[in-house]
Amino acid sequence: MVGATANKLKGGYAIFRNLVIGFKGGIYPVNPGYKEIDGITCYESVKDVPDPVDLAIVFVPGKNVLKIVKDCALRGIKGVMIEAGGFAESSDQGKAMQAELTAFAHHAGIRLWGPNCMGLVDAVHKKIFSFVSPGIWDELIPGDVSLIVQSGMLSGGFLIHCMSHGIMGISKVCSIGNKMDVDECEILEYLINDPDTKVVGLYLESINHGRKFMEICQSSSKPIVLLTGGKSAGALPPILSFTHQVTDGLPF
Repeated sequence: MVGATANKLKGGYAIFRNLVIGFKGGIYPVNPGYKEIDGITCYESVKDVPDPVDLAIVFVPGKNVLKIVKDCALRGIKGVMIEAGGFAESSDQGKAMQAELTAFAHHAGIRLWGPNCMGLVDAVHKKIFSFVSPGIWDELIPGDVSLIVQSGMLSGGFLIHCMSHGIMGISKVCSIGNKMDVDECEILEYLINDPDTKVVGLYLESINHGRKFMEICQSSSKPIVLLTGGKSAGALPPILSFTHQVTDGLPF
């Protein structure tokens, strides 16, 4: 967990604590400012953590992310979840940084989740790879509805709404942010085959591969509901609903 901190008011601590509470594998906080955090050894860089490592969660300023991903490549770490912001959503410089990072990761064979996202909440398997408050554990209700949400803020909003009103249990909430690599199509395909998911809901502000997305929805045996952002003439239709009853044509 790159960007871990002992400061309980910061997101880097929330990600770290959520890992400690729910994840049963090895956890390696990385921050050159600490020798340990809550009794767990903290490492100066990714290059110093013990093997093996499956996933790096990155929560540092955007300008530092490329170097960290390069360190991950040297270590053979194939998955990086970037919860940091400051990329294409922020400025032209951020767009350039995102393009460079995407190109490097593709060349190195590293899969990227994010950036600018809230990460993953898996209520069924008790895995929270996210900066949501660790207080979420007291109210999180496992269920069979999974969400794919492009907005980090709305990911948290949907979760809080479901928990505070007791609306439904959650299987997984996947916050994908700028989706520079892993996108809604890949996660949707996974959730359609996930035995812990019976219904999939999405909030998207764009669709990277429209035809593929439609094909996945139309072939699904599970109900899929899509809410899209934007009200202008150039925006996507406001709500698309797909179910197994749709057999041909566009379902709207």
